[in-house]
Amino acid sequence: MKNKIIAQILTFGLVFPAPLFAQELEEPKYTHLDSGELAPFTGTLFNPTALAQLIADSQFSAEECDLQIEYEVSKARIEMKLQLDTLQVSYDALEEKHQLLMDIKNSEINTYREMALDQPNKNNQWWLAGGVVVGIGLSLGTLYATTNITQ
Repeated sequence: MKNKIIAQILTFGLVFPAPLFAQELEEPKYTHLDSGELAPFTGTLFNPTALAQLIADSQFSAEECDLQIEYEVSKARIEMKLQLDTLQVSYDALEEKHQLLMDIKNSEINTYREMALDQPNKNNQWWLAGGVVVGIGLSLGTLYATTNITQ
C-alpha cells in the first residue's frame, strides 16, 4: 500500500514538475542611459556615484551589524565570566569555612574523648553508697510523714 502511494507521488512529480507551477519573475534589468535618453522600462535610475553609495552603505551596514553582534556577545560573555568567577570565589570561601568548622568539631570531639578515657570516675562506689543512703532516708522520711498525717 505504501509503495503504491509513493509510486503515484513520484509519477505525479515527474509528469508535473514543480517549476511548471512557479510564477515567472521579472528579470532584473539595467541599462546605461546618456543624458536626454528615455528609459526602456519603468524603475529607478541610479547614477554611478549613487549606485556606489548604495553598495557601500549596504556593506557598511552589514559590517556594522556584525561588529555590534560581536560586541554584544563579547559583553555578555564577560558578564557571565564575572558572575561565574564571583560564584567560584564564594564557593571556595564557603568550602574553606566548612572545612575549618569540621576541623574544630573533630578536635573538640577528640579532646573530650581523651579526657573521658584519661580520667575515669574513680569514685563510683561512693556515688552508689550515697544513692542507697539517700534513697533509704527518703523512704523512711516519707513513711514517717504519712504515718504522722494519718494520726
